[in-house]
Amino acid sequence: MTGSFHGIKGVALTGAGPLPRRNGRDMPTHARHRMLAALLAGALIFPAASHSTHAAPARASGTLIVEFQDDIAHLDTALCYDNTCYPFAKAMFDRLVDYKGATNNIIPDAAAAMPAISNGGKTYTFKLRNDVRFWNGKLATSTDWIYSFERIINPKTQSGGQSFWLNIVGADAFANGKAAHVSGLKTHGSFGLEIDLVAPDSSFLNVLAMPFGSVVDKSQITKYGKSYDALHPMGTGPYMFQQHIPGQTLILTRNPHYFLPNVGKVQTIRADIGVSTATALLRIEKGQADLDGDFPTTIPSADFLNVLNDPVLGKRLYKAQQIATEYIFFNVNMAPFNNVLVRRAINMAINRSTLSRLVNGRGVPATTIEPPLMPGYGKFDLYPYNVQAAKGLLAKAGFPNGFSTTFYTDNTTDDARLSESIVQQLGQIGVKANLRVLDANTFQTLYGTKNKVPIGLNGWYEDFPDPNDFVEPVLSCASAVTGSQNASWFCDPKVDALARRLKGMTDQKARLAAYPALDRMIMREAPWVPLLTPVFYVLPSTHVRDFYFNLVWFYVYQDYAKV
Repeated sequence: MTGSFHGIKGVALTGAGPLPRRNGRDMPTHARHRMLAALLAGALIFPAASHSTHAAPARASGTLIVEFQDDIAHLDTALCYDNTCYPFAKAMFDRLVDYKGATNNIIPDAAAAMPAISNGGKTYTFKLRNDVRFWNGKLATSTDWIYSFERIINPKTQSGGQSFWLNIVGADAFANGKAAHVSGLKTHGSFGLEIDLVAPDSSFLNVLAMPFGSVVDKSQITKYGKSYDALHPMGTGPYMFQQHIPGQTLILTRNPHYFLPNVGKVQTIRADIGVSTATALLRIEKGQADLDGDFPTTIPSADFLNVLNDPVLGKRLYKAQQIATEYIFFNVNMAPFNNVLVRRAINMAINRSTLSRLVNGRGVPATTIEPPLMPGYGKFDLYPYNVQAAKGLLAKAGFPNGFSTTFYTDNTTDDARLSESIVQQLGQIGVKANLRVLDANTFQTLYGTKNKVPIGLNGWYEDFPDPNDFVEPVLSCASAVTGSQNASWFCDPKVDALARRLKGMTDQKARLAAYPALDRMIMREAPWVPLLTPVFYVLPSTHVRDFYFNLVWFYVYQDYAKV
């Protein structure tokens, strides 16, 4: 997930101590939001109380306030693929399976039980719950699930997750317009679903647990078209969409008809948009907000050491090394970055230790595609820092005096500061880079458009704890399409062939042992300059209870309480 977007064994996820408790409650602002909800569009009104399976717990109260510098990129689960929209997707939608708490353990969600897996690991048969309803009261059936999955596969949707679903039988034919439906998706009555794969995939349950695996309402999407994403999403989840004023606020309210009991500990989740990280920190310290949603740097660099060393605030900090890689990407189709020697030269020109110091150690130097906490990681460094060797490679590539380019980044967290340092380092080998800083949404759209961004700074955060997640969605031929996260537009058939073979291996130990060779194969082509493995720090307000951090979803808003 770009960052976006995980609880595996050995992950560094610690809290310096329990959050301080205090007596009393915040002013009940949730009452105002409930009243506002009653005045909003009827799409959120259930047609009859009989649709409720469980009553909302009496303890659900208060408003969880999360601060964002930029707007939430997407509320449509087909398009949500960054670390700010992920927590909202989890709160508003359901998938067949999901992760339990802070772990990477897969459990049923909208499925009644874990699937029966047969046909040599290629057939997944689900029994669906018969009490999952959209907020408009419509029952979610197997037909809705098939529509939702086909929508991800349909190229017209331009979903960044399409490549994950192309292993389903008939997905290619459907995507290429040669079939009206995906033959590997079959209903077994209203509450039975079969998914047939072309080849075994040991990560397929993780794929189903992504936002792309959410069930959506066809009638709502048909009715609202493009405005569905920002203004009219329709889910089945524990929190219902209430209001989105682009650039200002996003409000969700608790779903009293949710099919699982006691899910949702606050009445309202509110995103305040357009709030700088510095202002967000001040609001959190004063109890005016609860969390900063801008990953991975929720505390400004200028304030970080003060917060870390503060005798009160420091004890409230939570820390987690991410299964993520911050990197420079090259568009391998755009000159001069279509020359592998240029890409290798820039790999050798970047001092990662300098970048780590720049962010006060909130990033560990990285030299591989796969991050250290990912199963299948193997440590190596093909391009040690060496300015003179980098100059030699540039000369060999035909650029003895360097060249000029535009370096792109976004304006979130420390990205602009890191990019300034990178531009300076590029200057040492004669590469004159003009820095262009964009808002995150514009940046993502631009690099997802062919031949628009030659070089830039990006980050990839795991979708799930499997090493294929750092290949297929960002460095495969299938992902080298408009709207995807393959910012390098990298496509190498030999890499794809090995990745497919490893993905289908059933011997997990042998499979993971082979991934370092795939990582080396990619790094020899150098579509990225791996820079840092992020270390995330979060400071919740003193009003937040039951806080934890999930490395797939990041925040899990519905599990936090507010006092």
